[in-house]
Amino acid sequence: MAEAFPPALGIVAAALLGLAFGSFATLLVYRLPRGEPVIVGGSRCTACGAALGVRDLAPMVSWLVQRGRCRHCDAPVSARYPLIEALLAVLFVVVYLRAGATLPGVLLAALAVALVTLAVIDLEVGLIPDRILLFVAPLGLVYQLAEGDLVAAVAGGAFAGGLAYLVRFGFLRLRGRDALGLGDVKFFAAAGVWLGPMGLPAFMVISGLGGAVFAVLWRRRGGGLEFPFGPALAVGLFVCLLFPELTRLFV
Repeated sequence: MAEAFPPALGIVAAALLGLAFGSFATLLVYRLPRGEPVIVGGSRCTACGAALGVRDLAPMVSWLVQRGRCRHCDAPVSARYPLIEALLAVLFVVVYLRAGATLPGVLLAALAVALVTLAVIDLEVGLIPDRILLFVAPLGLVYQLAEGDLVAAVAGGAFAGGLAYLVRFGFLRLRGRDALGLGDVKFFAAAGVWLGPMGLPAFMVISGLGGAVFAVLWRRRGGGLEFPFGPALAVGLFVCLLFPELTRLFV
């Protein structure tokens, strides 16, 4: 008997959805740090202000066809746009392969959009927007409800957020500077909602190792002593959710 939803078709659909939501993520990356509305208002060229239509906004295709330039003013268009779109296409496919076309799969795909947006914003402006975390945390509650463990969500969020705040407070008292920003503390709390207490050790190890590697690369490129921790936190959370078997190695 033929499958109702062939895997190949699911992979193609996931990739196309990832490209589309990747385009939306690029909009969020530009507008959220500037306090601009994200739903209303058409897209415009950031150089000349020309209104952009479908021809200009087709994910990846427009950038490639127009050779990375605005067709209205010939200003260069950052490569981050197609890169974000391609990354989310890949992540959507990975989510589909791991979770399928299920409610947890849909929630993980939505989380991927939020985490990529958050990581890029933190890289560019050193900020983890509260508006993203206010989306991520409730999404985690729905995810835990789907998995049947709301108590773990509440306990994980409280424990992770409290622990991160104590680390921040203690480092500030001992060294006179922040080890974690408040955005990082809030991210820990949101991650705890998604993972529950049992998933936190793996998350902390993976995020810590990722942050250490990123810090070295950041400083070698002249980024200074302080570095954005959001990308490492985003990777740690997503890896733990996609590969929950990793969490059993740390408990």
